[in-house]
Amino acid sequence: MADRRRWRLVMLGFGAPFAAIIFVAPFLSRLPLSVFGIPIVFIWIFAWFPLTSLCLWLCERHS
Repeated sequence: MADRRRWRLVMLGFGAPFAAIIFVAPFLSRLPLSVFGIPIVFIWIFAWFPLTSLCLWLCERHS
């Protein structure tokens, strides 16, 4: 049971940010959307800097 919990925490801490950047960012780069003149893909990537820290913090807090 502890191994399954640890695996979920690893997927939260490392898998979620990895998937968000590697799999989602290429699709966002094809969209012509922008916010205040900044392409949406840049906003997505920069938003994941603090979100990655949050995921890692949650992973450490629950371990």
